[in-house]
Amino acid sequence: MTVKLIANKNGGYTITQVLVHPVVYLDHWAVRLFSDEMPLQNRFVTALHRSRGTWVFSTANLMEFTAMTDLAQAAKGEALLLRAIPQINFADTTLDRGYYFEEGAEAHPDAPEQDWMLRDLEGRAKIIGGKWNTHRFLQDAIHHKSELEPLFADMKQSVSDAVMALTKDNQRHEAAKKFTPTPGMTLRHAFNGELLREPHINPEYVFNINDAVDYIHASSGGIIGDLILLDAGWSHKVEQAKRRLRKGGVKGHLAVSFSKRTVTDFLTALESWQG
Repeated sequence: MTVKLIANKNGGYTITQVLVHPVVYLDHWAVRLFSDEMPLQNRFVTALHRSRGTWVFSTANLMEFTAMTDLAQAAKGEALLLRAIPQINFADTTLDRGYYFEEGAEAHPDAPEQDWMLRDLEGRAKIIGGKWNTHRFLQDAIHHKSELEPLFADMKQSVSDAVMALTKDNQRHEAAKKFTPTPGMTLRHAFNGELLREPHINPEYVFNINDAVDYIHASSGGIIGDLILLDAGWSHKVEQAKRRLRKGGVKGHLAVSFSKRTVTDFLTALESWQG
């Protein structure tokens, strides 16, 4: 059991969670796919529970729902989340410790409350007497898109601008072009260096806001995951980075990445997981 709902002394509920392998991470399209296609959903949920592993559902996953208008689609996503419990974690992979930042992001006045998704779910559990309750969890994000979508858009633009700014800094640009993984590099440093090389080696490549969110999924998913489903282009980047890191002698575990074309391979890998 990776997530627990526990009654507290204040008459409410507290959620605790731990990561248990295998850890899986899904891009937004994969969450929607498993929400819509019941045969695939059944395979995924059954394999997840049998493996006793963890599906990490991130704030980036939640924020991508704010771009939608289809509440029925969101309701299907909520049903999928409920079926996955207790083999699930809710995490802000851009801020929480152990994901993008090993020690977590530095405090910032504009940052959301830590563990805000957990606090939200604790409140929803209290409404129905201490049971897991994902009803309207995603739909409410859509209803509050006027508040949430600008925050997500700003984050994507900030990442895009920061990456492209490095290509204008001659010293950093040349260093990135020549970046080579070597023994002794930390896994995070080497992996992220590889994922962000393309704007430096391909002058025609523009790292846009879509790349920014794909990078958020790939970076943290690759570091903490065992099996991940990504956009095809970013799945290729992850596997290419892994090859260069192994060749360079960088130690550490990175996820096996799959794409839309290999969803059945992802499910088979989860079904046959041997810890």
